[in-house]
Amino acid sequence: MSLSSMKENSKRESDSFVVTKFETIQLLKKLIAIPTVDPPGNEMEAAIAVKEVLEKEGITSKIYDLGSGRANLVARLNGSGKKPAIVFSAHFDTIAVDESQWTMPPFEGKIKDGRLYGRGATDMKSGLVSMVCAAIELKRNAVALAGDLILAFSAAENSSGMGAAELARCGELDGAGAMLISEPTSLKVFIAEKGALWLKATAKGASGHGAFVINWKTDYGNAIVRMSKFIARMQHLDLDVPSHPHLGGPTVNVGKIYGGVSAPIIPSSCTLEIDVRMIPGMTPEYVSKKLQDLAGEHIDIEVIDFKPPVVTAEEDPFIQLCVETCESVLERVPEVTGVQYYSDATTFSPVLKIPMVIIGPGEVGHSGIADEYVEIDNVIKTNRIFYKIARRYLADHND
Repeated sequence: MSLSSMKENSKRESDSFVVTKFETIQLLKKLIAIPTVDPPGNEMEAAIAVKEVLEKEGITSKIYDLGSGRANLVARLNGSGKKPAIVFSAHFDTIAVDESQWTMPPFEGKIKDGRLYGRGATDMKSGLVSMVCAAIELKRNAVALAGDLILAFSAAENSSGMGAAELARCGELDGAGAMLISEPTSLKVFIAEKGALWLKATAKGASGHGAFVINWKTDYGNAIVRMSKFIARMQHLDLDVPSHPHLGGPTVNVGKIYGGVSAPIIPSSCTLEIDVRMIPGMTPEYVSKKLQDLAGEHIDIEVIDFKPPVVTAEEDPFIQLCVETCESVLERVPEVTGVQYYSDATTFSPVLKIPMVIIGPGEVGHSGIADEYVEIDNVIKTNRIFYKIARRYLADHND
């Protein structure tokens, strides 16, 4: 389709958009007011709220009860079956809140200077709301679809990924042709995301009383001292992998350390948790060996979890459709790049093996910050972007 044709279609589609800004904001405020901090999650309450909105529009949805207040939701706008489905993916859960750091209430969705504040405003209830609004827009306009639009909203993305794992397992997404994920991108188009390798290093030592240490310049069997020396050596870790064009190189973060009994007692054990952000071509075995070589004989390295990186081939037509659609709404060419975080794509990709693109109204790097916010205008633009992507991907013919 030519750019001039897309601009003409864009005007027609924008003129016909009937989901209002007020409706969008009210739904986002409603979801912000439901705390879904993971853990414990509490996604069931949010899933019920979305289900009620969809059912009022005549859109069928199903809640998957995952236990302990956790839930997935799957909704479907049925097409003719001539084309494979497109999946709109988002998660209900959010990062924890330290209310002492906030100047805005984290669960009210207050609006100031064109921004809506609250936990999940950026990551990623605004993106989820835009996907709901896009589906409602298609329904209200009675758009004929050649394939299904599937809304797949998950639990526990910020921790175990159990929601996405269940969605991949249950068969609801089988046969889909593409997936759009609404994690925060600042309205850029992300076609790659880093993987995450979480490791645990355990240092062993010999317990004793610190009062009898004579030569404290050695490690004297102190597990914490042994671990501290390992951490210092990690500053020189060379993972020796070529930089990825969209993701750069890998990163390593020491995120948690614990050990010891009390100040006078020589600790016999110390544990360190490490986060390595992976790029394509790296394996958990390779990274583990590199760290084990640095650790030495008194420290053992083990893998806690691995979420593989996800990359969609740049020549995939779905990427071009997303880029052209963003351009038609934003009136500029969006940046096409990758991102350091992982999404539910890391669970879906090995199972579904379909192109995945991330576009969202939230601000990159604002996930989990105090006074998290989203620009309301960006949410409204994203409503239109998602609507047009679904409409064009599932069209019976070229518009």
